[in-house]
Order: sequence, then structure tokens, then C-alpha cells
Amino acid sequence: MPAWNNNDTANSKPKWDVERQVREHFIGTTANTTNAGNTVITLTYYDGTATSNAINVISIGDTVSTANVGVNGYPGFFQSNTRVTYINGNNIVLSGNTQGILATGSTIEFDTPIAYPSTKPVEKTYNQDTILVTATRVANGNNAIANTGNFSAGWVHIQKKTNSDGTVRYLKETLVALANATASNTSSGNTSFGSIVTGL
Repeated sequence: MPAWNNNDTANSKPKWDVERQVREHFIGTTANTTNAGNTVITLTYYDGTATSNAINVISIGDTVSTANVGVNGYPGFFQSNTRVTYINGNNIVLSGNTQGILATGSTIEFDTPIAYPSTKPVEKTYNQDTILVTATRVANGNNAIANTGNFSAGWVHIQKKTNSDGTVRYLKETLVALANATASNTSSGNTSFGSIVTGL
């Protein structure tokens, strides 16, 4: 898979460490077949002993990725659209339905969200503040926040900076320049502090 893609989905962002949302936490194996549409999966004992329940290593809030679970995620990097909502021994309740059949012995990755300290605001919001700027958005000149200046088309990281005198500036850095960037929704230029560009 390339390090980035040219559309505005969250999982198309540049796959660099500063963009990372989750880290691999645990890889489990299904104990039985799970039909499509279920929200409960059962894992095997991870070291063969009766006390090695998944509840000892998996946390509520972990994101889940496998062939048929959390299919919108990027394992170990970007969080999936499916999370763990409840754990009872080796039974795991998911926030969304499985997309297909999980055969006995299927492996499932559980990723834990990265929590950055509030004292590091840039790291905490880096992924949110990386947006896709298309050629059309550049041509329209429709920056929703004043004083952001000119943009290059591609993946751009925007940082809001407040000077000591209270004036606000926006620092921007083009991470990946793209000639054929494609936006699919008008709100994909939103950052943690407001909308930077709008339109497609």
C-alpha cells in the first residue's frame, strides 16, 4: 500500500508516525465461526490456560481490524470504524456488525488508541489537522479562515499558532504534493480548530 492516496478519506492520509492514531495491542484467534452481521466474537485462550482470557489483554475502546471486521481501518496505524464495547472472558462485543464470515482460527488485530498529553497540542491534533487540498479548492480561493495564504494541492498540515501579543497565525506545510487530488465531500477541509477550505 502506498504511503498516501489521492482522495480525502481518513485512511488515505500520509502514513507517517506523526499521523498515527493507534498501535497494535493484541492479535487474537477466533474460537469458532462467526456469521456475517454478528457483533459478538469469541477468542481462544491466548496461551492455552483457562485464566488467559482476552479480558486480561484487550481493553474497551480498542479498535478492531481483520478481513471482515473494521474494514475501514488501517491496522496498527489508523483506527478502524469498529471498537470493542464490552468484554466477558473471551467474548468480545463489537460496536459494529461483522462484514462477512469469520472462520474458526481467523486472526483479529486489536489496536489501542494513542493518547497524547494535553501539553503536546501539535502531536495530539496532527492527524486532524492534515487535510487534502485539491486544485479546485486552490483555484476557488475559498479559504474559510482568513490569513492562511496560498495553498499547494495535496496533503497539507495546518497548525494554528497564537503569538504572545494574541494575534493568530496559521502555519502550513505541504506534506505530499498531488496533481490529481480528489475530494468527495465539502467538509474534508475541517481541522481541529475550524474549516480551512471548503468545496470539492
